[in-house]
Amino acid sequence: MAVLKHFARAAALALSAPLAFAAPPAAAQQGDGAAIQLVRDFVDAERQFDQARLAALVTKDYAEVSPLGELDLHDAFLGFYAADKKRPLPTTTISEPLVRTYGDAASVIVRLSFEVPGPAGQPPRMVSMRASFLAVR
Repeated sequence: MAVLKHFARAAALALSAPLAFAAPPAAAQQGDGAAIQLVRDFVDAERQFDQARLAALVTKDYAEVSPLGELDLHDAFLGFYAADKKRPLPTTTISEPLVRTYGDAASVIVRLSFEVPGPAGQPPRMVSMRASFLAVR
């Protein structure tokens, strides 16, 4: 099972290394689907505050840049998803996936979109950002 090794949320699109060995198209598409599903599982586990599922999806050396720009290592990241910290989160839509496979690793860049409440009396608005994932076998 592949796991997410590192996850960095960034407003700008992260660029992958310019040189890589490409898999044959059919194999790449199959791997792309698995990598994208892994990201969907991760985002869903975050949204549900499913700490056990998140722990199963990430490696012990997992690190991410928080939405506040702080570096959260494995335990700090998982601590954020403790049951007592659960709160409602907007539904997240994943789109525009870009997958690049490098042997037993894949870089996955997606657009994450979610609806946030508008100011009092205003309709909600859609907010989007880019997120980068590194999946390893």
